[in-house]
Amino acid sequence: MKKFLFLFISFFICTTIAFAQTNAPVVDDFKDYTIKLENSRRAASAKKDYATAAGLMSQWVDQYEKSTVEIKKEYKPYYPGMYYNLACYENLQGKKLAALNALDKAVAMGYSNYANTLVDTDLASLHQEKRFKTALQTLRERGDMNYVLQKSAPYKNEQVKDLPAFSYQTADAAELVKFKKDFNLDSVAGNGDEISKIKKLLHWVHNVVRHDGGSDNPALKNGKDLIAICKKDNRGINCRMMATILKDAYQAEGFKARVVTCMPKDTTDFDCHVINVVWSNTLNKWVWMDPTFNAYVSDAKGNLLSIQEVRERLKTGADLSLNEDANWNNKEKQTKEHYLDYYMSKNLYWIQCAVNSTWDLETYKKDGPVTAYINLYPGTFNTIHQPKKVTKGSVTYAISNPEYFWQKP
Repeated sequence: MKKFLFLFISFFICTTIAFAQTNAPVVDDFKDYTIKLENSRRAASAKKDYATAAGLMSQWVDQYEKSTVEIKKEYKPYYPGMYYNLACYENLQGKKLAALNALDKAVAMGYSNYANTLVDTDLASLHQEKRFKTALQTLRERGDMNYVLQKSAPYKNEQVKDLPAFSYQTADAAELVKFKKDFNLDSVAGNGDEISKIKKLLHWVHNVVRHDGGSDNPALKNGKDLIAICKKDNRGINCRMMATILKDAYQAEGFKARVVTCMPKDTTDFDCHVINVVWSNTLNKWVWMDPTFNAYVSDAKGNLLSIQEVRERLKTGADLSLNEDANWNNKEKQTKEHYLDYYMSKNLYWIQCAVNSTWDLETYKKDGPVTAYINLYPGTFNTIHQPKKVTKGSVTYAISNPEYFWQKP
Protein backbone atom coordinates (compact mmCIF):
# COMPACT_ATOMS: atom_id res chain seq x y z
CA MET A 1 0.00 0.00 0.00
CA LYS A 2 2.78 2.42 0.82
CA LYS A 3 3.97 2.58 -2.76
CA PHE A 4 0.55 3.43 -4.14
CA LEU A 5 -0.14 6.03 -1.48
CA PHE A 6 3.16 7.74 -2.21
CA LEU A 7 2.19 7.99 -5.87
CA PHE A 8 -1.25 9.19 -4.89
CA ILE A 9 0.20 12.00 -2.76
CA SER A 10 2.54 12.93 -5.61
CA PHE A 11 -0.44 13.19 -7.93
CA PHE A 12 -1.98 15.95 -5.86
CA ILE A 13 1.29 17.85 -5.63
CA CYS A 14 1.92 17.59 -9.36
CA THR A 15 -1.61 18.50 -10.40
CA THR A 16 -2.15 21.51 -8.14
CA ILE A 17 -0.98 23.87 -10.88
CA ALA A 18 -3.05 22.12 -13.52
CA PHE A 19 -6.19 22.36 -11.41
CA ALA A 20 -5.49 25.99 -10.58
CA GLN A 21 -5.70 26.79 -14.28
CA THR A 22 -9.18 25.34 -14.72
CA ASN A 23 -12.42 27.30 -14.52
CA ALA A 24 -14.32 24.44 -12.89
CA PRO A 25 -14.82 25.41 -9.24
CA VAL A 26 -16.55 22.10 -8.51
CA VAL A 27 -13.41 20.25 -9.55
CA ASP A 28 -11.30 22.66 -7.49
CA ASP A 29 -13.51 22.01 -4.46
CA PHE A 30 -13.11 18.26 -4.87
CA LYS A 31 -9.37 18.70 -5.14
CA ASP A 32 -9.32 20.64 -1.85
CA TYR A 33 -11.54 18.03 -0.23
CA THR A 34 -9.27 15.22 -1.42
CA ILE A 35 -6.09 16.89 -0.17
CA LYS A 36 -7.63 17.38 3.29
CA LEU A 37 -8.86 13.79 3.33
CA GLU A 38 -5.43 12.53 2.30
CA ASN A 39 -3.78 14.46 5.13
CA SER A 40 -6.24 12.93 7.58
CA ARG A 41 -5.65 9.49 6.10
CA ARG A 42 -1.90 9.79 6.58
CA ALA A 43 -2.35 10.91 10.17
CA ALA A 44 -4.67 8.00 10.93
CA SER A 45 -2.34 5.52 9.26
CA ALA A 46 0.64 6.81 11.24
CA LYS A 47 -1.31 6.14 14.44
CA LYS A 48 -2.35 2.71 13.13
CA ASP A 49 -5.94 3.88 13.38
CA TYR A 50 -6.99 1.70 10.49
CA ALA A 51 -10.71 2.03 11.15
CA THR A 52 -10.55 5.79 10.65
CA ALA A 53 -8.35 5.39 7.57
CA ALA A 54 -10.80 2.87 6.08
CA GLY A 55 -13.67 5.21 6.82
CA LEU A 56 -11.92 8.02 4.97
CA MET A 57 -11.36 5.79 1.94
CA SER A 58 -15.03 4.78 1.94
CA GLN A 59 -16.04 8.42 2.27
CA TRP A 60 -13.91 9.44 -0.72
CA VAL A 61 -15.31 6.60 -2.85
CA ASP A 62 -18.87 7.59 -1.91
CA GLN A 63 -18.24 11.25 -2.76
CA TYR A 64 -16.57 10.33 -6.04
CA GLU A 65 -19.40 8.03 -7.11
CA LYS A 66 -21.93 10.83 -6.47
CA SER A 67 -19.80 13.48 -8.19
CA THR A 68 -20.11 15.33 -11.48
CA VAL A 69 -18.94 14.10 -14.85
CA GLU A 70 -16.01 16.54 -14.70
CA ILE A 71 -14.80 15.20 -11.35
CA LYS A 72 -15.15 11.60 -12.46
CA LYS A 73 -13.09 12.34 -15.57
CA GLU A 74 -10.28 14.01 -13.59
CA TYR A 75 -10.10 11.38 -10.85
CA LYS A 76 -10.94 8.20 -12.73
CA PRO A 77 -7.31 6.90 -12.76
CA TYR A 78 -7.21 7.05 -8.94
CA TYR A 79 -10.59 5.49 -8.26
CA PRO A 80 -9.33 1.85 -8.38
CA GLY A 81 -6.44 2.71 -6.07
CA MET A 82 -8.78 4.03 -3.41
CA TYR A 83 -10.56 0.67 -3.36
CA TYR A 84 -7.19 -1.05 -3.13
CA ASN A 85 -6.25 1.14 -0.14
CA LEU A 86 -9.61 0.34 1.43
CA ALA A 87 -8.86 -3.38 1.02
CA CYS A 88 -5.57 -2.91 2.86
CA TYR A 89 -7.12 -1.01 5.77
CA GLU A 90 -10.01 -3.46 6.10
CA ASN A 91 -7.60 -6.39 6.21
CA LEU A 92 -5.39 -4.67 8.78
CA GLN A 93 -8.50 -4.63 11.01
CA GLY A 94 -9.03 -8.35 10.46
CA LYS A 95 -12.07 -7.78 8.26
CA LYS A 96 -11.24 -10.41 5.67
CA LEU A 97 -14.55 -10.39 3.77
CA ALA A 98 -14.65 -6.60 3.53
CA ALA A 99 -11.04 -6.59 2.35
CA LEU A 100 -11.73 -9.15 -0.37
CA ASN A 101 -14.81 -7.22 -1.48
CA ALA A 102 -12.79 -4.02 -1.78
CA LEU A 103 -9.97 -5.79 -3.62
CA ASP A 104 -12.42 -7.32 -6.08
CA LYS A 105 -13.86 -3.86 -6.67
CA ALA A 106 -10.39 -2.39 -7.25
CA VAL A 107 -9.63 -5.08 -9.83
CA ALA A 108 -13.01 -4.63 -11.51
CA MET A 109 -12.34 -0.88 -11.76
CA GLY A 110 -9.04 -1.50 -13.56
CA TYR A 111 -6.39 -1.66 -10.83
CA SER A 112 -3.27 -3.20 -12.37
CA ASN A 113 -0.32 -3.02 -9.96
CA TYR A 114 0.45 -6.73 -9.81
CA ALA A 115 3.98 -6.34 -8.43
CA ASN A 116 2.84 -4.24 -5.47
CA THR A 117 -0.08 -6.52 -4.65
CA LEU A 118 2.18 -9.56 -4.71
CA VAL A 119 4.45 -8.22 -1.95
CA ASP A 120 2.11 -5.92 -0.01
CA THR A 121 2.31 -7.10 3.62
CA ASP A 122 -1.05 -5.46 4.36
CA LEU A 123 -2.69 -8.23 2.34
CA ALA A 124 -0.35 -11.10 3.27
CA SER A 125 -2.95 -12.90 5.38
CA LEU A 126 -5.20 -13.20 2.31
CA HIS A 127 -2.71 -15.01 0.10
CA GLN A 128 -4.25 -18.45 0.55
CA GLU A 129 -7.80 -17.22 -0.07
CA LYS A 130 -9.31 -18.41 -3.35
CA ARG A 131 -10.73 -14.96 -4.12
CA PHE A 132 -7.34 -13.34 -3.54
CA LYS A 133 -5.66 -15.83 -5.88
CA THR A 134 -8.30 -15.14 -8.53
CA ALA A 135 -7.82 -11.39 -8.20
CA LEU A 136 -4.04 -11.78 -8.29
CA GLN A 137 -4.21 -13.83 -11.49
CA THR A 138 -6.34 -11.13 -13.12
CA LEU A 139 -3.78 -8.54 -12.03
CA ARG A 140 -0.98 -10.68 -13.42
CA GLU A 141 -2.62 -10.90 -16.81
CA ARG A 142 -3.07 -7.13 -16.73
CA GLY A 143 0.03 -5.85 -14.95
CA ASP A 144 2.82 -8.44 -15.10
CA MET A 145 4.26 -7.28 -18.40
CA ASN A 146 6.80 -10.04 -18.77
CA TYR A 147 4.02 -12.60 -18.24
CA VAL A 148 1.85 -10.83 -20.84
CA LEU A 149 4.71 -10.97 -23.35
CA GLN A 150 5.42 -14.63 -22.56
CA LYS A 151 1.77 -15.45 -23.27
CA SER A 152 1.85 -13.73 -26.67
CA ALA A 153 1.22 -15.98 -29.66
CA PRO A 154 4.09 -17.05 -31.91
CA TYR A 155 4.55 -15.25 -35.21
CA LYS A 156 2.63 -16.78 -38.10
CA ASN A 157 5.59 -16.48 -40.50
CA GLU A 158 3.18 -16.08 -43.40
CA GLN A 159 4.40 -15.42 -46.92
CA VAL A 160 4.75 -11.67 -47.43
CA LYS A 161 3.90 -10.26 -50.85
CA ASP A 162 3.43 -6.86 -52.47
CA LEU A 163 5.01 -4.80 -49.69
CA PRO A 164 7.33 -1.86 -50.35
CA ALA A 165 11.00 -2.60 -49.77
CA PHE A 166 12.83 -1.14 -46.77
CA SER A 167 15.27 1.58 -47.84
CA TYR A 168 18.01 3.60 -46.15
CA GLN A 169 19.54 6.98 -46.90
CA THR A 170 23.18 6.88 -47.93
CA ALA A 171 25.87 8.97 -46.26
CA ASP A 172 26.44 11.05 -49.40
CA ALA A 173 22.98 12.66 -49.12
CA ALA A 174 23.45 16.43 -48.86
CA GLU A 175 21.60 16.72 -45.54
CA LEU A 176 23.66 13.97 -43.94
CA VAL A 177 26.94 15.37 -45.23
CA LYS A 178 26.13 18.75 -43.69
CA PHE A 179 24.90 17.17 -40.46
CA LYS A 180 28.13 15.21 -40.11
CA LYS A 181 30.25 18.29 -40.77
CA ASP A 182 28.28 20.67 -38.52
CA PHE A 183 28.44 18.32 -35.54
CA ASN A 184 31.85 16.82 -36.25
CA LEU A 185 30.42 13.32 -36.18
CA ASP A 186 33.62 11.69 -37.40
CA SER A 187 35.28 12.91 -34.21
CA VAL A 188 32.28 11.81 -32.13
CA ALA A 189 32.38 8.29 -33.59
CA GLY A 190 36.15 8.07 -33.11
CA ASN A 191 38.69 5.75 -34.70
CA GLY A 192 37.75 2.52 -32.95
CA ASP A 193 36.04 -0.54 -34.37
CA GLU A 194 32.48 -0.62 -35.66
CA ILE A 195 30.85 -1.46 -32.31
CA SER A 196 32.82 1.30 -30.58
CA LYS A 197 31.55 3.84 -33.11
CA ILE A 198 27.97 2.64 -32.71
CA LYS A 199 28.14 3.05 -28.94
CA LYS A 200 29.85 6.45 -29.06
CA LEU A 201 27.17 7.86 -31.35
CA LEU A 202 24.53 6.51 -28.96
CA HIS A 203 26.20 8.23 -25.99
CA TRP A 204 26.49 11.48 -27.95
CA VAL A 205 22.78 11.70 -28.75
CA HIS A 206 21.90 10.75 -25.17
CA ASN A 207 23.94 13.71 -23.93
CA VAL A 208 23.40 16.31 -26.66
CA VAL A 209 19.68 16.67 -25.86
CA ARG A 210 17.58 15.78 -22.84
CA HIS A 211 14.51 13.58 -22.77
CA ASP A 212 11.10 15.08 -22.01
CA GLY A 213 8.35 12.56 -22.61
CA GLY A 214 5.58 15.13 -22.23
CA SER A 215 6.91 17.58 -24.81
CA ASP A 216 5.25 18.43 -28.11
CA ASN A 217 7.07 17.39 -31.26
CA PRO A 218 8.83 20.25 -33.08
CA ALA A 219 7.72 21.00 -36.63
CA LEU A 220 11.06 20.03 -38.17
CA LYS A 221 11.91 16.44 -37.33
CA ASN A 222 15.52 15.86 -38.32
CA GLY A 223 18.78 15.59 -36.41
CA LYS A 224 20.04 19.11 -37.11
CA ASP A 225 16.83 21.01 -36.38
CA LEU A 226 15.89 18.93 -33.34
CA ILE A 227 19.22 19.66 -31.66
CA ALA A 228 18.95 23.33 -32.63
CA ILE A 229 15.49 23.87 -31.13
CA CYS A 230 16.47 22.08 -27.92
CA LYS A 231 19.40 24.46 -27.48
CA LYS A 232 17.44 27.55 -28.54
CA ASP A 233 14.44 26.91 -26.28
CA ASN A 234 16.29 25.04 -23.52
CA ARG A 235 13.83 22.19 -23.93
CA GLY A 236 13.77 18.43 -24.19
CA ILE A 237 12.19 16.08 -26.71
CA ASN A 238 10.45 12.73 -26.53
CA CYS A 239 11.90 9.30 -27.27
CA ARG A 240 10.77 9.34 -30.90
CA MET A 241 12.62 12.55 -31.62
CA MET A 242 15.75 11.30 -29.83
CA ALA A 243 15.64 8.17 -31.97
CA THR A 244 15.26 10.37 -35.06
CA ILE A 245 18.49 12.19 -34.20
CA LEU A 246 20.36 8.93 -33.64
CA LYS A 247 19.05 7.47 -36.90
CA ASP A 248 20.35 10.52 -38.77
CA ALA A 249 23.69 10.37 -36.95
CA TYR A 250 24.16 6.69 -37.78
CA GLN A 251 23.29 7.19 -41.44
CA ALA A 252 25.54 10.26 -41.69
CA GLU A 253 28.36 7.96 -40.56
CA GLY A 254 27.53 5.34 -43.17
CA PHE A 255 25.48 2.92 -41.05
CA LYS A 256 22.00 1.67 -41.91
CA ALA A 257 19.52 2.46 -39.13
CA ARG A 258 15.83 2.48 -38.32
CA VAL A 259 13.56 4.23 -35.85
CA VAL A 260 11.57 1.47 -34.12
CA THR A 261 8.28 2.06 -32.31
CA CYS A 262 7.78 -0.55 -29.56
CA MET A 263 4.14 -0.99 -28.60
CA PRO A 264 2.10 -2.58 -25.77
CA LYS A 265 -0.72 -5.08 -26.14
CA ASP A 266 -3.17 -2.76 -24.37
CA THR A 267 -4.56 -0.44 -27.04
CA THR A 268 -5.67 2.04 -24.35
CA ASP A 269 -2.08 2.35 -23.09
CA PHE A 270 -0.51 5.28 -24.94
CA ASP A 271 2.87 4.88 -23.23
CA CYS A 272 4.91 3.25 -25.96
CA HIS A 273 8.68 3.59 -26.44
CA VAL A 274 10.79 4.41 -29.48
CA ILE A 275 14.37 3.21 -29.94
CA ASN A 276 16.77 2.44 -32.78
CA VAL A 277 18.32 -0.50 -34.51
CA VAL A 278 21.57 -0.12 -36.41
CA TRP A 279 23.01 -2.73 -38.76
CA SER A 280 26.33 -4.19 -37.65
CA ASN A 281 28.40 -5.68 -40.46
CA THR A 282 30.69 -7.18 -37.83
CA LEU A 283 27.84 -9.08 -36.16
CA ASN A 284 25.74 -9.41 -39.34
CA LYS A 285 22.58 -8.31 -37.56
CA TRP A 286 20.58 -5.38 -36.27
CA VAL A 287 21.56 -4.27 -32.76
CA TRP A 288 19.43 -2.53 -30.13
CA MET A 289 20.34 1.09 -29.28
CA ASP A 290 18.15 3.31 -27.09
CA PRO A 291 19.21 6.99 -26.90
CA THR A 292 16.61 7.91 -24.29
CA PHE A 293 18.15 5.57 -21.74
CA ASN A 294 21.66 5.31 -23.21
CA ALA A 295 20.88 1.60 -23.36
CA TYR A 296 21.92 -1.49 -25.25
CA VAL A 297 21.36 -5.15 -24.41
CA SER A 298 23.77 -8.09 -24.37
CA ASP A 299 23.78 -11.78 -23.52
CA ALA A 300 25.81 -13.18 -20.63
CA LYS A 301 28.94 -13.22 -22.80
CA GLY A 302 28.64 -9.54 -23.71
CA ASN A 303 27.38 -10.06 -27.27
CA LEU A 304 25.10 -7.24 -28.41
CA LEU A 305 21.55 -8.33 -29.17
CA SER A 306 18.87 -7.32 -31.64
CA ILE A 307 15.31 -6.38 -30.74
CA GLN A 308 14.10 -9.77 -31.96
CA GLU A 309 16.68 -11.57 -29.82
CA VAL A 310 15.79 -9.53 -26.74
CA ARG A 311 12.09 -10.17 -27.27
CA GLU A 312 12.60 -13.93 -27.59
CA ARG A 313 14.84 -14.03 -24.51
CA LEU A 314 12.25 -12.13 -22.49
CA LYS A 315 9.66 -14.70 -23.58
CA THR A 316 11.83 -17.69 -22.68
CA GLY A 317 13.57 -16.28 -19.62
CA ALA A 318 17.05 -16.55 -21.15
CA ASP A 319 19.90 -14.41 -19.87
CA LEU A 320 19.95 -10.69 -20.65
CA SER A 321 22.28 -7.94 -19.52
CA LEU A 322 21.77 -4.16 -19.58
CA ASN A 323 24.82 -1.90 -19.83
CA GLU A 324 25.91 -0.45 -16.48
CA ASP A 325 25.69 3.16 -17.64
CA ALA A 326 22.09 2.94 -18.87
CA ASN A 327 20.27 5.92 -17.40
CA TRP A 328 17.61 8.57 -17.85
CA ASN A 329 18.92 12.11 -18.42
CA ASN A 330 22.09 11.25 -16.47
CA LYS A 331 19.93 11.33 -13.33
CA GLU A 332 18.31 7.95 -12.86
CA LYS A 333 20.14 4.66 -13.35
CA GLN A 334 18.21 2.00 -15.23
CA THR A 335 18.08 -1.61 -14.07
CA LYS A 336 17.42 -4.78 -16.01
CA GLU A 337 14.46 -5.51 -13.73
CA HIS A 338 12.65 -2.29 -14.59
CA TYR A 339 13.89 -1.48 -18.08
CA LEU A 340 13.74 -4.97 -19.59
CA ASP A 341 11.58 -7.16 -17.36
CA TYR A 342 8.87 -4.52 -16.99
CA TYR A 343 9.08 -1.53 -19.32
CA MET A 344 10.32 -3.13 -22.52
CA SER A 345 8.41 -6.36 -21.87
CA LYS A 346 5.32 -4.17 -21.93
CA ASN A 347 6.42 -2.37 -25.07
CA LEU A 348 7.64 -5.26 -27.20
CA TYR A 349 4.26 -6.86 -27.81
CA TRP A 350 4.21 -5.50 -31.34
CA ILE A 351 6.60 -3.34 -33.34
CA GLN A 352 6.44 -0.71 -36.08
CA CYS A 353 9.04 0.68 -38.48
CA ALA A 354 8.82 3.17 -41.31
CA VAL A 355 9.65 1.64 -44.67
CA ASN A 356 12.04 4.46 -45.56
CA SER A 357 14.77 5.62 -43.17
CA THR A 358 15.40 9.12 -44.48
CA TRP A 359 16.01 12.67 -43.34
CA ASP A 360 12.82 14.60 -42.43
CA LEU A 361 10.72 11.46 -42.87
CA GLU A 362 8.05 12.60 -40.40
CA THR A 363 8.32 16.35 -41.02
CA TYR A 364 4.99 17.53 -42.41
CA LYS A 365 5.19 18.62 -46.03
CA LYS A 366 2.15 19.89 -47.87
CA ASP A 367 1.47 17.56 -50.77
CA GLY A 368 4.45 15.46 -49.63
CA PRO A 369 4.82 11.74 -50.30
CA VAL A 370 2.82 9.18 -48.34
CA THR A 371 4.76 7.72 -45.40
CA ALA A 372 4.64 3.93 -45.29
CA TYR A 373 4.91 1.84 -42.11
CA ILE A 374 5.04 -1.89 -41.47
CA ASN A 375 3.65 -3.34 -38.23
CA LEU A 376 4.99 -6.67 -36.92
CA TYR A 377 2.31 -8.49 -34.89
CA PRO A 378 2.36 -11.79 -32.97
CA GLY A 379 -0.16 -14.40 -34.08
CA THR A 380 -3.54 -13.01 -35.10
CA PHE A 381 -3.18 -9.85 -33.00
CA ASN A 382 -3.73 -6.81 -35.22
CA THR A 383 -4.47 -3.24 -34.13
CA ILE A 384 -5.43 -2.06 -37.62
CA HIS A 385 -7.74 -5.10 -38.10
CA GLN A 386 -6.80 -5.50 -41.75
CA PRO A 387 -3.71 -6.25 -43.87
CA LYS A 388 -3.39 -2.65 -45.05
CA LYS A 389 -4.73 0.63 -43.73
CA VAL A 390 -4.62 3.89 -45.67
CA THR A 391 -5.05 7.26 -43.98
CA LYS A 392 -4.28 10.80 -45.07
CA GLY A 393 -0.53 11.00 -45.49
CA SER A 394 0.30 7.42 -44.48
CA VAL A 395 -0.22 3.77 -45.27
CA THR A 396 0.32 0.95 -42.77
CA TYR A 397 0.86 -2.73 -43.54
CA ALA A 398 0.33 -5.58 -41.05
CA ILE A 399 2.53 -8.68 -41.09
CA SER A 400 3.48 -11.51 -38.72
CA ASN A 401 6.81 -12.43 -40.26
CA PRO A 402 9.89 -11.33 -38.29
CA GLU A 403 12.30 -12.64 -40.93
CA TYR A 404 10.84 -10.23 -43.48
CA PHE A 405 10.57 -7.39 -40.98
CA TRP A 406 14.20 -7.68 -39.82
CA GLN A 407 15.67 -8.41 -43.24
CA LYS A 408 19.28 -7.45 -43.92
CA PRO A 409 19.58 -4.00 -45.52
